Amino acid sequence: MVLQQIVIVSKTHMSNAACVGALTSDGNFLRLLDEYGNNQPKNTGFEVRQIWDIEFKKRTNLKPPHVEDILITKKELKGELKDEISMLQIVERFNAPIWRGSPDTLFDGCLLWSNSGSGYISEEGMPSQSVGFWIPDMNLTKRIVFDKVRYSYPNINGWRSLPYVGYADPIEIIPSGTLVRVSLARWWDRNGETEFRCSLQLSGWYLD
Repeated sequence: MVLQQIVIVSKTHMSNAACVGALTSDGNFLRLLDEYGNNQPKNTGFEVRQIWDIEFKKRTNLKPPHVEDILITKKELKGELKDEISMLQIVERFNAPIWRGSPDTLFDGCLLWSNSGSGYISEEGMPSQSVGFWIPDMNLTKRIVFDKVRYSYPNINGWRSLPYVGYADPIEIIPSGTLVRVSLARWWDRNGETEFRCSLQLSGWYLD
C-alpha cells in the first residue's frame, strides 16, 4: 500500500458514475477508483481543489494509455486549496507537464481527427498518459451539437472540437491562456464500424 497526499483536479461525468482525477505533489496524475476497481459514484464527495490523504495500490490490469488508475483503500479529507492559490500555481509547483498551443500538441502528437473535428487515438499510436493539462493559444468557444456541449478551437484545417464532460456549468468562452484539463475516454468502438479508440475530452478549466 502507498500513502499519498493529493489534490483533486477534475470530476467528470460517466454514464452512471464519476471519473475523478488527482495530482500528487511529485507531479503524477491519478484516476481514483474504489478498492474494487470501480469508478466513483455520481454523488462522490470528491470535489475539485480538495486535499486528501489516501492509501492505495496500483491497478494490476492497466491498459494503456490509462496508466493512472489506482484503487483507494482509505481516504481522509484534509482541507481545500486557499482561494489565493491558483490551480496553475499548484501545477507548476508540482512540476506537472503542461501542453501549450493547439490541440495537435496534446498526447504526444498521437491524436487523429475525424471529419467532424473530434480527436481520438487508436491502438497504432499510443501516448504515455491519458490525462493532462493544456494551455490553448486561442479561445475555446462553446457549441451545442446534438444537445451536447462541445468546445471548439479554430484551425486552418477546420474546427477541433472537444466534448465537455465536467461537472461545472459550461461557460460561453474559455479564454486563450487558460489552464484546462483534457483526458482520453476509455476504449470503445462504434458497434464494429470503427477501430477501437479513445476519444479526446475536455474535463474542466481553471479561471482562478
